[in-house]
Amino acid sequence: MGSFQQRYVSGELTHFAGRHSQALEDQYQILLQIVRSGQLRRDPNYAPGTSPVSGRTQFGPRAHFSRRRTFDFPGVCFCDIPLADLEIHVHKYSCFGIAFPRDFLVQRGASPVFYIANDSRIEPAACEALGVEKQPCRRSDLFDLLVSEFIGIQSRLALSARSVPPESCSGSVKDLKEAATQMAELQTYLTEYVFSYCVPFEAALDDAHHDHYYMEREWRILGDLVFDIADVERLIVPRQFGKRLRGDVPKFNGQLHFLDPRSPSAPP
Repeated sequence: MGSFQQRYVSGELTHFAGRHSQALEDQYQILLQIVRSGQLRRDPNYAPGTSPVSGRTQFGPRAHFSRRRTFDFPGVCFCDIPLADLEIHVHKYSCFGIAFPRDFLVQRGASPVFYIANDSRIEPAACEALGVEKQPCRRSDLFDLLVSEFIGIQSRLALSARSVPPESCSGSVKDLKEAATQMAELQTYLTEYVFSYCVPFEAALDDAHHDHYYMEREWRILGDLVFDIADVERLIVPRQFGKRLRGDVPKFNGQLHFLDPRSPSAPP
C-alpha cells in the first residue's frame, strides 16, 4: 500500500513570531531575527545557548493547574495545522511564521501536548486520604486537587527530612531522607516532561476564542531550538513582505507562503 497522510495534520510544525507585537513591521523584525540567528529561544530574557531549565512551579491562592497558572513551560511551541487551515490560529498570534519538518523537530525532542478538557464531567472514585469525594465534578476540579496534593506531599516530606537532627542515623531516618530526595527528583522530571506538557482548556469555547487551546494542536520543545537555514521548510509572511524577505534572507531557499493579515470574522 502507498503512503497516506491525514489532511487534518501537517508534515511540518510552525512557530508564529511576534504575538505580543501589534505592528506588522515589529512582527517581521522578530521573524527576521529568528531566521538570521538560527535560534528559536524559549525566552528572550535568557542568554542564548544556555541549558534548558526546569519548568517553574508557581503556587499561591490563584495558582490553579486548570487555569495554566501552576507550571511555566521553558521551551518553544509549534502548531500542527495544515496551511489551508491556519486562518483562525494566525489571528490569535501573528501572520509571521517559521516551519520545520516534523521529523526534524521530533529528533530534537518535540512532542505534542496533552490536552485536558476542564469542563469534562466525571465521577471519580472516592479517596479520603487525598480529599477526593465520590460525586460528579469538572475534570479541572480533580486535576487542581491532585496536582496540589502531589506538590504538597513532596513539600511535607522534604520538610520532615530536614527537621531530623543530623546526628540521627537510624534506618528509618535514612529511608525518610532518601524518599525525600527521590520525591524531589521525581517532581523535577514530572514537571519538565509531564505537567509542563499538559494544556487544560474549556471545550465549550468557540473555536476562534483565544483560550480554546485545543485548536492550536500544539507541540513543544524543552529549551531553545538551534537550526541552520537549510533546516527551515517554510516561512510565512503577509504578501507585501515576500519580496523584501527574499532580499533580507538571501540564503533561504525554502518555500514561502503568504497569509492575509485581515481580522477573522469569528469573535475573539
